[in-house]
Amino acid sequence: MASALFAGKSINFDGNASPFKIFLFVLICAAWILPGLTGHTPWKYDEAVSQGIVHGMLQGGSWLSPELAGEPYLAHPPLYYWIAALLVRLSFNLLPHHDAARLASGLFMIGTFAGVASAARHLYGDRTPRLAVLILIGCAGLVIRAHEMSPDLTWLAGISWVAASLPMGRSRPARAGLLGGMGFGMAFLAQGSLVFPLLLPLLLLTPALIPEFRSPQPLRHVLWWALGALPFLVIWPVLLILQSPSAYVLWKPVLLGPLLHPTVWLASDASPFYYIAVSSWFAWPAAPLAAGILWTGGKRVWDKPQTRFLLLMLGLWWIILGITTSPREGNALPLLIPFVLLSTGGLDSLRRGATSALDWFGMLTFGLLTTLLWLGWIAQMTGWPVGIIHYLDSQLPDFTTHFQLWPFLFSLVITVLWILTIIHSHPSPRRALMNWSVGMTVSWLLVMTLWLPYVEASRSYEGVMLSLGRALPAHHGCIMSSGLGEPQRGLLDYSLDLRTERRELDPNAQCSLWLVQSNGQSSFLIPHGWHLRWSGARPGDRTERYLLMSRNVR
Repeated sequence: MASALFAGKSINFDGNASPFKIFLFVLICAAWILPGLTGHTPWKYDEAVSQGIVHGMLQGGSWLSPELAGEPYLAHPPLYYWIAALLVRLSFNLLPHHDAARLASGLFMIGTFAGVASAARHLYGDRTPRLAVLILIGCAGLVIRAHEMSPDLTWLAGISWVAASLPMGRSRPARAGLLGGMGFGMAFLAQGSLVFPLLLPLLLLTPALIPEFRSPQPLRHVLWWALGALPFLVIWPVLLILQSPSAYVLWKPVLLGPLLHPTVWLASDASPFYYIAVSSWFAWPAAPLAAGILWTGGKRVWDKPQTRFLLLMLGLWWIILGITTSPREGNALPLLIPFVLLSTGGLDSLRRGATSALDWFGMLTFGLLTTLLWLGWIAQMTGWPVGIIHYLDSQLPDFTTHFQLWPFLFSLVITVLWILTIIHSHPSPRRALMNWSVGMTVSWLLVMTLWLPYVEASRSYEGVMLSLGRALPAHHGCIMSSGLGEPQRGLLDYSLDLRTERRELDPNAQCSLWLVQSNGQSSFLIPHGWHLRWSGARPGDRTERYLLMSRNVR
């Protein structure tokens, strides 16, 4: 089949659309986004927390104020959790709840693709939208996070719509205002008040500093912005006030405190240069491509309004994220947008030597990685090479797997298509980027098909939860806990419908069972009057151990 697709064809990635190239683009996007959305249990950190919150909503908890194992969770407003919970309801139990909920991440990534493609089109023309999406999916920092249950993806989608709306406002002020307002509102309902210092300076400074991006109908533009944003900004807080005043009291300092007291924006553990440093790999290859374009383009590139707009965006976000947030890779997701768009606009102008280097580096990097993934899978199936088996066993003792036909066939077809795409394409800057993005896609697909059983065994808590469930008495009454993190509390609620009495909140809790999360087997000494009933840990995990103790009976 793959050979027939390429028979007599030589692909020229020149930005011009053709049915075959559109088909190839859609295939790449689908092969990148679909694997990993289903087929595995929640993994920590964000997945376990998100699934715990969604489970609470579906079991009669509040839809207005997210709760984790019965306790208020104020880190993120509820938009992502609403969509995830609705998808679980709409799945009619055809999928496991965690798989149905994770589809929300796929929807928001599609929204991000649309936002980035629209921004590229209005910045650089009709030859760039597909290129921008391919650069985005090739970014090293996105591939894992895009497939996790995380409100960060809602935030990314909303910000991409805001980024698209600013250049769009020159020609379509009403549509741009509505799109930007909705994006702003989505970001607010995903990340909370952080969107105000992150986006408002950009919205105000862009028309002030870059006249080319001023809307010809500013009042109409602002009106549509308000119409797009106000439902997101107003409806949820008003419902909180009317239906859950106690929850609003908890949310008020989180949402309004920073607006009323600007000094609150400064994070106590902020690291101003963290996001500059993390960009070097998180946004690879978009960041080095953008740097190369700016370095070699000279005044011709720097004088473009598109360049000034994207550098303004990047500079503002580096500063604001650096002083208002704790160092965290998830917070770096918005930085992908200016890097991707900068590299999109100047990729065709890069020197042949630079793009040839990227082309060969991509083919060698992912060629080697793909070979290792296939070789490791063959070793699991056949027991040879023995050295690979010994290494895998040392990382995950007692793991066994079996042959699965459909993942094997799907992985084989995609790998062959990638090889044929390289062979049948003209050398060009776009081919270099295409090879990188497709190589990233193929490697991710192999991990999420051939290697999914191994990854699931190393990252899943399912075995621990099942073992703990068997160790609990049928009528156990209350269980107190110590040291449980948010992911563990969420998974206990989802997997076992178990909510513990946390000793961190109530040191005087008195239960006959006590669950402890310790940092290693010997780091917790069993107190006098208690005996160990059960202990467990994930395979190969040397940092987390769980102990269930019961009181001695006199």
